[in-house]
Amino acid sequence: NNDTDNIKAGAACTFCQGDGRIFNPSIRLKNGYTCADIKLQTATEVDEHRCKAFQEVENLCCPTANWTHFWGKDNPECFHLTNICHAPNDGEWFYDRSVQYLSHDNKHRRQPTIAYNWRSMHKAIIPDFRIHFNVSSTTIFRGNMTECPYSHTPHHVVSQSAYNHMIGEFYVRQLIGLHQWMRDYPPESDQDIQMYIHIPARNSRLFDGHRLFMGVLPQNDKVDNFLSLVQGKETCECYQTLAFCGYTRTASEATNIQSRNQTFDMAAAISYKGEKSPDWCHDKAKNLDLTCTTYNDFRQDLMARYAREDSLLQHKIREYRRQTLSVAGLSSEEVDDVDEWKIVGLTDRKSRRIWLNIDDSVRACDGFRQQKVVCITVNVEKTASPEEQLLMHSSLDVFVGIHGSQLTQGIFLPRQGYILELLPWIPDWSWGAWAARTNSPTPLGIIFHNTDLNHLGYALDRDSVPLCRHVNKTDETDCFKAKLKRGRSFSYDQRNFEVDSDVVTTFISSILLQNNTNCDSMKTRAAENDFVLYNAYCSHGAEKNEFSTEHYYK
Repeated sequence: NNDTDNIKAGAACTFCQGDGRIFNPSIRLKNGYTCADIKLQTATEVDEHRCKAFQEVENLCCPTANWTHFWGKDNPECFHLTNICHAPNDGEWFYDRSVQYLSHDNKHRRQPTIAYNWRSMHKAIIPDFRIHFNVSSTTIFRGNMTECPYSHTPHHVVSQSAYNHMIGEFYVRQLIGLHQWMRDYPPESDQDIQMYIHIPARNSRLFDGHRLFMGVLPQNDKVDNFLSLVQGKETCECYQTLAFCGYTRTASEATNIQSRNQTFDMAAAISYKGEKSPDWCHDKAKNLDLTCTTYNDFRQDLMARYAREDSLLQHKIREYRRQTLSVAGLSSEEVDDVDEWKIVGLTDRKSRRIWLNIDDSVRACDGFRQQKVVCITVNVEKTASPEEQLLMHSSLDVFVGIHGSQLTQGIFLPRQGYILELLPWIPDWSWGAWAARTNSPTPLGIIFHNTDLNHLGYALDRDSVPLCRHVNKTDETDCFKAKLKRGRSFSYDQRNFEVDSDVVTTFISSILLQNNTNCDSMKTRAAENDFVLYNAYCSHGAEKNEFSTEHYYK
């Protein structure tokens, strides 16, 4: 361009400034232009709006040259591919040969040939054979590359972990590790990251609970299933970065993805800088670290991020509480101040581990309305969005349910809220004793360890199991074992249960309605009523404003 005056007029527009970024003119955009076209138009246009047109795609046109993203920071379970494209309608993956590839040491390298190994499926999980991925360094796209634009989101990240179709496992194995990496190595902009969750189990889907918890991460809030990326779109699309986290590769070196003919296998969890503990708060010898703050740090970041994103969040929570009390049959005259009421949520599942007589406990709670306590049923399957789940759980004062992933959303309860975990009855000869342990947190309960929440447990007994009631006591064990062999209906993670309503009413009268600022008082009342106090957020002595966490295991 020889129009010097126009170039000077546009000189205020800067390109690719800072952080070692390099302008990549050949990147194709969805409006039919390349980055070179946009830069030229901007540089020869006096109107400032042209400047903004370039700024909107600047992170795509100006990829960061140095190694700043978490998937490249000595992360053995993450790797990434650059300038990769996907042909339409579940077509092949291929590399964009029109864009010069530079490795992290700025040397010209061939992009890797790599494939997803579905045979690395986690134990006892049947794979979803619709999920497949492979790309070859030698594949040549036969279509028209001008019709294969780059996504305006520069970085697309796929993550997975073992059993992540269960929200509790997803929270511990996948989310915590991702959070720690992205907290320490955040993207330049949240809008630069599109997240996908790879759920490898057949007939499993992405839940609103997955999306709700992913909200803590710096990303564009468009979390999707990896399957949607694999199946592709009706048009060709390219990605500046496609990163995979929660996998191991068959590379000659952990940091070298340039070797040819690799596969990537599923890892059990996403660790952080070599931390391999299965739940972050136990060492390799399974000793609990009483000072571990991993879960509290995550909870505080999660709550703070949602508060920043929605300045009206607390108002919405109070209105949701008002609506909940209205549905429970309370008039506006009875509810002058919603904050004076205590709302107890009882988990209501519709498949596996169903609380069969939950209505008995709801009715028993009616006796506490004079003390401004109301019980409701909580079913995440009936919510319409992640935001509704956030409001529903944030509006509760108490969350009660059988050991399982449905209690994971208890992390959204307000400060000093209560989670009452009903521990399944498990005889000595049966599998799954860890789900009912009282000498340390349960596998689910660990997420409340050292948080500003109160986590209690109550051990259910034989009467909670509605099986084999027709046989003599001496024949019960044989009856249970027979059911365990036929469809696992006796297994604690499959069977339904019943709860004496006295468990809920005793908790309300002896714990909820008492002054719970004093640690010694909480400890005594919990022990007297057969509750284990896994995590108590309380105070010692006369200083009622100075709270700390205590653990009173059995």
